[in-house]
Amino acid sequence: MRKKLLILLLCAVIVCTVTIGIVYADDPTAPSEDGGEATAELYTIEVGDATLTVDTHNLNMSITKGGRTWYSGRRHLGEDGEPDDGLQYNGSRITDGVTVTYRDASSVNKIQQTDSITNLADDPVRDFKKLDNGFDAKIRLKSNVGISFTVQVRFDGTHLVATVPSSSITETTDNMRLEQISLFPYFDGSYQQADGQIFVPDGSGALIDMSVRSNATQGYSQRIYGEDCSLSTPSARANEPERASLPVLATLYPDGGTTMIATGGAEYCRANASVSGIGQYPYNRAGFTFIYREPYTRYYDDSGDTSKSTYELQTERNEFDAQITYTLMDEGVNIADVAKVYRDSIDIKKSDITNVGMRLQFLMAENKPSMFGRTRVEMTTPEYVESVARDVSYYCNGLTVALTGYQKGGLGGADPSVFPMSGKSSYRSLGESLATFDVPLSYCVDYVRVHERASFSNGNLLQNISEQFIVLADNRAGSDVAFRVIKPSYSEKMLKSDVKKLEEFHAGIEATNVGSMLFSGYKSEAFSRTQLIADTVRMIGEAQLPVALSNPNAYMFGVLDSYVDTPVEYSAYLIETESVPFLQMVLGGSVPMYSELLNLDYTGAQLVLRLIDCNVYPSFILTEQDAIELYGTDSQGIFTSSFDVWKYSIRSTYEQVNEVLKEVVGQQITRRDKVASNVYVNTYSNGVKTVVNYSSAPYYYEGTLVEAMSAAAVR
Repeated sequence: MRKKLLILLLCAVIVCTVTIGIVYADDPTAPSEDGGEATAELYTIEVGDATLTVDTHNLNMSITKGGRTWYSGRRHLGEDGEPDDGLQYNGSRITDGVTVTYRDASSVNKIQQTDSITNLADDPVRDFKKLDNGFDAKIRLKSNVGISFTVQVRFDGTHLVATVPSSSITETTDNMRLEQISLFPYFDGSYQQADGQIFVPDGSGALIDMSVRSNATQGYSQRIYGEDCSLSTPSARANEPERASLPVLATLYPDGGTTMIATGGAEYCRANASVSGIGQYPYNRAGFTFIYREPYTRYYDDSGDTSKSTYELQTERNEFDAQITYTLMDEGVNIADVAKVYRDSIDIKKSDITNVGMRLQFLMAENKPSMFGRTRVEMTTPEYVESVARDVSYYCNGLTVALTGYQKGGLGGADPSVFPMSGKSSYRSLGESLATFDVPLSYCVDYVRVHERASFSNGNLLQNISEQFIVLADNRAGSDVAFRVIKPSYSEKMLKSDVKKLEEFHAGIEATNVGSMLFSGYKSEAFSRTQLIADTVRMIGEAQLPVALSNPNAYMFGVLDSYVDTPVEYSAYLIETESVPFLQMVLGGSVPMYSELLNLDYTGAQLVLRLIDCNVYPSFILTEQDAIELYGTDSQGIFTSSFDVWKYSIRSTYEQVNEVLKEVVGQQITRRDKVASNVYVNTYSNGVKTVVNYSSAPYYYEGTLVEAMSAAAVR
């Protein structure tokens, strides 16, 4: 029977996953699937009130602490001790301590191959080294695969850290190439419907309910920090799913849970989550997969013709130390507890937040086709910006102003840096004037992408792995333009040049795509994603002026002064059941956070409540002229932007947000509770609670009446 299953498995498919682990039951020496006894030598570590037990043959673990047990993976067994989930042979994947994916690089189609550990190696774990606080175990696959590496596990009673050092990985065959490794992908998983939730880093944050059968046909899977545009062509739809900007997952049950953080190699990993009913496994799980190589399509010319291409796999392995830190959470764990664990593990630059803020972005000029080339379309003058800022600052003490499209020629085809600009003297006067009534001014820049119409040297553009210029579509509604990617070395040169000049303009910068687009470089400018992270953090950290970043990745939190274009929702994948302000729980009280441009998708009361719930300040894009003037430009997707049209809605929105959030300025969310259907309570570090009632009926909370579709602060 075992040979038949092996033959079927080897003939079947394309995705290859090598498993390392045993059939895990409550008893690690439970009968194996073929009826024989599973060999198990157990090693136990005691740290305080916690006990870790590992099978030295298969790296199957369990941790007991405070009356609860965490399993690295477990098959569900019936009363007779046999698996009753119908998975049979493939069930061994659920109990894996480690999962390895590899390819035969010599085959024409580079097809992945799949085997279970019983067929890959009789004794996969070699040189098991016992330590007082964990263990080291060398994994060696069978000789014709030729891949080996070391798994290091350290345990302090609360935190379990699993690492695969890059230096430990070897590939001894000519053809087999390591592609992916997953460490304990079913850690703290559960069987069938379970009373609990899984957190995934989608947008502001999302929860997946494990207690109900999902209607989804696929699980959650997103590349941390986004796809690499040097290896693939990312989609740029206006409704593109939110990027996973935080390397965090969590399982939350009534009796405890686990926070999982990719503390090493996050730039090369994917976050995964699934629940019972999706696919063939009746299990709930969350985990990370580390990517050592990626397949890609190599084109031989710029036509994009697939007949002139080959399917390739990265030759060189991505070099990084893969690491996951598991934090064991006690009974009654709350999503705010998970946020605190993550917040305490990273650097966050502290800003002085004294008032509820609002951000007004002004589009100064655009351009559109004319009989003789392109014509500049004037939309807003610096003098008008000053007058609006004065009016708004009478009721908003936290106003900030940003300018876009100020360059010669307007926004479409603009130079990616601040200078040259159109009418320097008037912009210098604007900065001086705004400074007199404490309104910060920023210039919007994009040091990562350049418009295809801009006058820009090809020598400063980045090429992908196929030695072609990278082309990215615009994600603005109504726009069909394309952008090219700038070499990071030239991006830094532009930033340094702008910084030298902007001080006299009394302004900072608001950077788009810096710290949110992560990619690698090849040929003329070779660098890894890891290196780009380090260079970008250093570049922004050395800028001697205020820097706002648009929806940045987590590695930028230690150097940014404010966060703009903050997501306040999730992508609403079918598997997800609830949006949570996790991102805001991490940054709230430390960094001012401003929403996406509200008048591009204004939904009234619902949107205002989301801002209050997430502790995010409103943003609007405005012009002096009517938006009809933008027809025929790249910004024609902006249907309404005139301040004269929006000034009453802007004031109303701010006053509603300010009425509640003024009570929690500079504070952190310490707990979040769902107290009724569509009614949420956030508790802040100063003891104030914000009650957000999304329902159609009034709700009483601690003696305070919160009307339908409204919010209130309760002391």
